[in-house]
Amino acid sequence: MDDTNISEFHRRNTLFYNGKKFIDDECELTTTLIKIKIQKSDLRLQRWLIIIVLLVLLLMSFLNNCNINPFRIIRFEAMAKSITPDIVMQEHLSLLPRVYTPMGNDGFLVRNKGCYLPAMDPFDPEPRHFIIKESFECEYGKSLPLIESNNTALFINPLVSNEFNNINCCWRPFWRTKNDDNAITFDQQCYPFQNSIAINAEFVKVECSRNNQVTYKDYYVFLPRKPLVEERCKQALSKNKFLEDRLSILVLGIDSVSRMNFHRMMPKTVKLLHSLNAVEMLGFTKVAENTYPNLVPLLSGLNQDELQKLCWQTPKETFDECPLLWKNFSTAGYRTIFAEDAYTMTTFNYLKPGFRDEPTDYYLRPYCLGAERDIGNTRKLNANLCIGTRKTFDCILDYSRKVVTEFSSELYFAFIWQASLTHDYFAYPQLGDDSYHDFIEYVSQKDLLNRIVLIVMSDHGIRWGKFRQTYQGKIEDSLPFVFIVLPRWWREKFPLAWGNLRKNSHSLATAFDLHETLKDLLNPQSLHESFLKERIKAQASSPIPRGISWFLPVPDIRTCDMAHIPNHWCMCHTSNTVIWNDTSLQDSVSFFVRELNDMLSGYPLCATLNLKLIKDAKIWSDNTDGAKLLDYTVTIQTTPGDAIFEATVRYKADDNSRKLVGSISRLNAYGIQSACVDEFNIRLYCYCLY
Repeated sequence: MDDTNISEFHRRNTLFYNGKKFIDDECELTTTLIKIKIQKSDLRLQRWLIIIVLLVLLLMSFLNNCNINPFRIIRFEAMAKSITPDIVMQEHLSLLPRVYTPMGNDGFLVRNKGCYLPAMDPFDPEPRHFIIKESFECEYGKSLPLIESNNTALFINPLVSNEFNNINCCWRPFWRTKNDDNAITFDQQCYPFQNSIAINAEFVKVECSRNNQVTYKDYYVFLPRKPLVEERCKQALSKNKFLEDRLSILVLGIDSVSRMNFHRMMPKTVKLLHSLNAVEMLGFTKVAENTYPNLVPLLSGLNQDELQKLCWQTPKETFDECPLLWKNFSTAGYRTIFAEDAYTMTTFNYLKPGFRDEPTDYYLRPYCLGAERDIGNTRKLNANLCIGTRKTFDCILDYSRKVVTEFSSELYFAFIWQASLTHDYFAYPQLGDDSYHDFIEYVSQKDLLNRIVLIVMSDHGIRWGKFRQTYQGKIEDSLPFVFIVLPRWWREKFPLAWGNLRKNSHSLATAFDLHETLKDLLNPQSLHESFLKERIKAQASSPIPRGISWFLPVPDIRTCDMAHIPNHWCMCHTSNTVIWNDTSLQDSVSFFVRELNDMLSGYPLCATLNLKLIKDAKIWSDNTDGAKLLDYTVTIQTTPGDAIFEATVRYKADDNSRKLVGSISRLNAYGIQSACVDEFNIRLYCYCLY
């Protein structure tokens, strides 16, 4: 081979060969020295050998590339360029502990006369495309906090104490501004300290400076004893005869995580809960679209419309007069705690006024307002994932740890709800698995579960993104999770109640039921066997109520209608695909679009929506009310804005009528498209003209 031919060969293959080494430009990997002796007598054979060697080396470089780059990140609706789910590397699946086993009777989670709810595998091919390894780092870096806290004091972190040369620190208390759920007030005085300082305030800001320049800021929360609270509890408990049977209530909420995604993304936590004999409510179904209308039934026993008529008649009113569950526990002598992170989208504050007075004895919102506004960072979609160098969800778990420690020997009702990590991203719950596992393990090892009912739960599955637009994504949206852990001594003392709870794990269940269950835990005398048998007899001779305590038998004839689950969210029945040129479907879609525009008609800044295309359509049949009903669950895309909506339209054949069943779901993020309106429901649908 002459020099010209060799050069041309090299140029065509974009590879370099000098008799000693071969370099693959694409992967920048240096391979072993290649020595090839070219014999002029057999030039054609030598060329074929070179080509074969090059192909082998290219294959090796491709495999190397896969090994050093095994994880691709997919973020739904993120601003970064997305990567198609089909290229998710399977190595990550092998790293996930598969503690999940399809549960239920013969492949069903619920198999009763009123409801068949099929079991599905979280690792089926459809969701496997969306299982990817996620990670993030706080913008403020990985450095450890300079200041730490326990239940009573601030102290210099011993792991970084050498960084405190010539640094002066002080602490400044702050508090909730009177009658304002969105404001805090700082003390004018900042109190200096050196190594540690005992704190008697609830909320504290720390500032450290060098040469009169602030170099470090952080925020801390404590649970100081409040004299008025302690006196109220003392008076209430002095009148009660059943204190020995009462348990504290700890609700750990993880926003937007379906039951299957909890198994899929947080296997360590699931495994630990099962080891603690937790009861998992396999048929737990959401009753409305998002967090607020799903937590209102849990906290009040009412649906959102009933609550609005009772105590929130206008959007400017606060929720102070509403019969929320912590009021029952407060009257009974419990200390009450309400904590949510991601302060901009909390349950009673997102486009709503919140509370005039603090709703509970200990209320985390002032801490979140101060910390997230000042040092919140690493914002993704709706939440700051970090506060300083700490992850936001770890901060709320640290607060939970202080709660269970501070009140370990006293009664409390704590409702802790985390949204910052899990609200927006299908795969982000995996990043909290270790932390939630460690917290629950801490509570267990410290023997704190002996006086606690631990409830770990969610409100719904992920509500938008590519996965939500799949068939399994729709199912998972409707099926969040609930685990309940009760002490061994309590299970032995109330065997009938415990037996009913376990049996009901295979029943259709809702947040209305959980409300009734918590009320029973407040009154344990009603759970003794003699009382419970009388209640079971009374229930058998009465109409089936909307909410049923899980310590009572849930009738096996219970349907979604009986449980007040709108058909749009009901997963009890099977569906059939409908052809898209079906006249009745077309009429239902036209009705759907008209309903959308009717809702928007009172908002002149919102565009009139037009149908762009039908993305999916299924038909469900139901003859239970004596007149044939056809429910069309339809997914459409509209213009302008390319919004993707899903709704169920019920067609009643006897009078040729149509109506929406449940609410209209928005399946993709709306971002700033609806910034011109401040009504929290309309933001899902509006496309602003300006």
